[in-house]
Amino acid sequence: MKKIQILAGALALVVLACAGCGKKVPSDPTTLNDTGLVSSSTQELIYKNSSYTLRFNHNDAGEWQWKDDTTIPLNQSKVQELLDQVSALNVLVPLENPGDITTYDLDAPDRTLEVKDADGSGISLQIGSAAEGGGHYMCRDGDTAKIYVVPDTLVQMMDRNIYELVQIPAVPVLAAEQITAIEAQGGGASVTVSRSDDGRWLREGTDVSGQLEGLVSLLGQGLTLESCVDYNPSSGALPICGLTDPAVTATVHYTAANGSAGSFTVKVGLSYEDGYFAMYNEVPAIFNVSAATAQLLTGLLSLAA
Repeated sequence: MKKIQILAGALALVVLACAGCGKKVPSDPTTLNDTGLVSSSTQELIYKNSSYTLRFNHNDAGEWQWKDDTTIPLNQSKVQELLDQVSALNVLVPLENPGDITTYDLDAPDRTLEVKDADGSGISLQIGSAAEGGGHYMCRDGDTAKIYVVPDTLVQMMDRNIYELVQIPAVPVLAAEQITAIEAQGGGASVTVSRSDDGRWLREGTDVSGQLEGLVSLLGQGLTLESCVDYNPSSGALPICGLTDPAVTATVHYTAANGSAGSFTVKVGLSYEDGYFAMYNEVPAIFNVSAATAQLLTGLLSLAA
């Protein structure tokens, strides 16, 4: 019976959330919040999971920042995704018969969520155990007698660490004719290849175009920094990641669309999960690049043989 009641509450959540999409939700004192949890007045968002507590505030430039280190650039779209999930909670209605609430882990929950306006007003939610059947979690606010069901999507977003919210730099996407030269150093070797007027790639006068096909193709599609591993890393993190003496330091020189000269540098360190540690230009962060990208960059050094 308890399972049926919880699933019925979850179904009501979905129906109400869909009904509110694109519409102003009418004031209803029976819902979790009748005025909206997120608005232009929202200034602070705090969420806690089993590992850490993240605090965000809205700065004077109109962007969200991490309060513990405001120098870290956040991906505003990812923060907005979380805010959208929070905003949708205002239509939640309490379960009519929640059963034994002591089994929901709400007295000492792993996850809490706070939303505050500039005047300090707001709401604080405790998020407990998963509802039977999965896909939703049990939740309550300051009124401990009312139990709500929140979607799994929100919980998944609250389990992200700060580095998953970092704005990843976009590496220039370059057509072959834009690339003028590529340099690579590592392991005591040094290589420079240049693009000739007839489109061939030359190293010390030798045509190495065949060996450059994969890398040139990658640059044309866009070399991707897959994720951020650490931002403002400590000095001790760099040697652990193999970035004080990188396997390869590759610099790509190019001509931008406006005719100006440009360049970017990627350093590749040790293997990490299914990719490799990497750094990009002077960005004070450690990123992850795919194994395929690392292999193409380190492959440049084979031209020195």
